[in-house]
Amino acid sequence: MPDGVPRLVSSTLSKADYRNVYELMDTPPLEFDCGRLCQSLCCQEYEPGVGMYLLPGEECMFTGKEPWLKWHYHEASEHGFPPEWDGQVAFVVCRGVCPRNMRPVQCRTFPLAPYVDPAGKLSVCLDYLSGYFLCPLVRNPRRYRLRKQFEARVLEAWRILTKDPLILAEVTACSRKLDEDRNAPWWRLGDG
Repeated sequence: MPDGVPRLVSSTLSKADYRNVYELMDTPPLEFDCGRLCQSLCCQEYEPGVGMYLLPGEECMFTGKEPWLKWHYHEASEHGFPPEWDGQVAFVVCRGVCPRNMRPVQCRTFPLAPYVDPAGKLSVCLDYLSGYFLCPLVRNPRRYRLRKQFEARVLEAWRILTKDPLILAEVTACSRKLDEDRNAPWWRLGDG
């Protein structure tokens, strides 16, 4: 590999898999633009340096030269990823609002997150860890009911994504963290 090109964590997923995932999750969570509730807070750099990690292999959906993204590469072992993740992970920060059809998986799935229960069953749940203080949909799920089609498509997309053992390892680790947090005394403070 030439100098300056990061050695990214590899994936078993293909570009066709990612295209399918992107299409599945290209449906809004509500019947109206949920960004009207929060001034599209999650769709911008609301604090300096806020961004997201791409999943292993997801960089295939980008050229790396998108004018709306700043690209950084972090060593997976230094940023809390499972030990199986060998190499660097792409971290992207928005320079404004990205084209909706080009947003990464983590944007498409929000405010849902994948969850693997202790028996290994995959589901999706509200992303309380990332979204409680950011998203009205997470804070007020009874008031803002997510569309069933959105929930079903996000789950279907995560079923494809978790066929990659590395992505499954990360989702499982995050699920166990969520389990720990749900049992913490502070959890009840937010009605999580």
